[in-house]
Order: sequence, then C-alpha cells, then structure tokens
Amino acid sequence: MIRASCLCLPLVCLLAACETPPQMAPRPVPPATTRITVDPQAASRAASTACEPAVAEALKRRYPQPGSVMLMADREQYYLRPNAQTSVNGEGVFEPDDSSSAIGFYYACLYNARTGKVEDVQMRY
Repeated sequence: MIRASCLCLPLVCLLAACETPPQMAPRPVPPATTRITVDPQAASRAASTACEPAVAEALKRRYPQPGSVMLMADREQYYLRPNAQTSVNGEGVFEPDDSSSAIGFYYACLYNARTGKVEDVQMRY
C-alpha cells in the first residue's frame, strides 16, 4: 500500500499542475495623459483686459485725437476658439474730437491666451 501511494503522489502533483491556470504577466499601464482645462471666466477676463487698450488704440489710429472712449462691458460676448484663442465682441461709444457728438461702434477682438497678446481688432462704425 505504501508503494501505491508513492506512485500516486507524482500523478496527483502532475494533475494539479495541469489544472492550475497559467500565470499572466501584468499588462503595462499607459502613462496618464495630462489635460489642460481652461476656466472660461478667467479666459474671458484676460481677453477683455487685453482687448480694451487694443480697441482704444485702433480708434486712435483712425481718429488721432479722440475725446472719451467708452466700451460697454455689459454688452461683451466671449467665444472660446481653438488654439487658446478667445474672441471678444462688443460695443462702444467715442467722441471723434472734443465735441459733444458721439459715434457708436462695434468691435471684434481676437486674443491669444498662449502668447498673452491681441492678434486682431476689427471695427464697424
């Protein structure tokens, strides 16, 4: 009887090894991607701050001695564009000289957050 158990032991070990599933190597985990999110309100504030002097400068090129220039902040609209750009569309009023007559205008200003500069200003009178 001792011989039978001695012969069965290798057979049992062989069968146990066959029934154990092969161990898989762990899959490599890809590195986490970094996403940069832009706060729309912060982008709008930065664009508005940069566009105000750019619009005033565009008026001075057309009218060298403008009186007062007033941009209506409550009428500005912001549009986030690709490539970290923000478009600011708005309205304003200015006096072309020291007279009391005022001229209304619309403007579109394109601000690049990556460079921190205004790339374009368009105006309609």
